[in-house]
Amino acid sequence: MTIKKLRDLQTFDEKKMTKQIVIGEEKSKIIVFNFLPGQEMPKHGHPHKNTFVFVIEGEGKCYLDDSDSAIEPGDIIHCNPYQKISIENTGATSMTVYVVLIEE
Repeated sequence: MTIKKLRDLQTFDEKKMTKQIVIGEEKSKIIVFNFLPGQEMPKHGHPHKNTFVFVIEGEGKCYLDDSDSAIEPGDIIHCNPYQKISIENTGATSMTVYVVLIEE
């Protein structure tokens, strides 16, 4: 069993978003991304993986392919292996998202 504290994974950098790998297994990975206002994750894909994003803190936008949606705490986003995703902190405070990648 592995137990990690989310607050220990919430590290921020004024230059770019931060990425903390929480757990990495053969077919799955859990990552925490932290954004200061204005920071974003470049649009990218995860072939052969379903991606689930849980918004923990902050507000922003999620871009999936050519569409975008406002996101806030409590939102859950699913990105299939054929979509490209980007996340941007458009709010006035820090933003943390919890990402689960699961291989098909």
